Amino acid sequence: MRALGAAAAFVVALTACAAQAAQTRRPEAFLRLGPMIERMARLHAQAGHGVMAQRSRRALADSVRDFDATLRSALAAAPGTEARDNYVLLAMLWQDYREWILRAPSRETARKLRDRTEETAWIAAKGVRLMNDSARAGASAAAVRASQASTASQRIAKAYLWRRWEIRDDGLDRELREARENLPRALEAIASTPGLSPELVAHVESAQTQWRFLSDAATQLDASAANARALEFACKAADHIFEAMDRVMNP
Repeated sequence: MRALGAAAAFVVALTACAAQAAQTRRPEAFLRLGPMIERMARLHAQAGHGVMAQRSRRALADSVRDFDATLRSALAAAPGTEARDNYVLLAMLWQDYREWILRAPSRETARKLRDRTEETAWIAAKGVRLMNDSARAGASAAAVRASQASTASQRIAKAYLWRRWEIRDDGLDRELREARENLPRALEAIASTPGLSPELVAHVESAQTQWRFLSDAATQLDASAANARALEFACKAADHIFEAMDRVMNP
């Protein structure tokens, strides 16, 4: 009951803040939520494995604050009741997710995060579909693909980190396989977008270079999950792709 009360109070506060943010909302906010959820799960595991541990912990704390602000912006931009209700639900899930993501990283914590990450990311992805159904709130095709590419990059690195904790099953293997297939396709689709500015082209080309690094690291990790150097390269490449795609979502 106490947890439900806290979640309800947070949603009320979030709604009030969203109303205040309506005039300054970031148009791409709803596209950032899915990648951010996956990135936080990656950073949590990254810190747990001691991969750039101090940097990972700082980035995770920053990401939690960023997600709070981004969720407020997404709620402010919600064009109708269904989209608004979706982000209210996401806010409630986020309260539980945030509590777990800030716990000390371990194999058991990661196992608890597994289902929570999947559920929270699914609601964020549903929000993208609902927002794009609205002519007022919809984003460009390039921005949507950038969100998909960013999400895929985080899932790839996250999967290899979780595998080192022996978290592996058909569902996670399928997620990894699909992410490795979809990431280069999404980047190629963005690169072929007519009228893309030179600045955005540079960001896409940077992400494509980082994808090659990530793909090479993934191949090495397939051969040896204990390859610490490849794991660090995978995490660094995932972060670079996240940053490049964030710029495509917010040109």
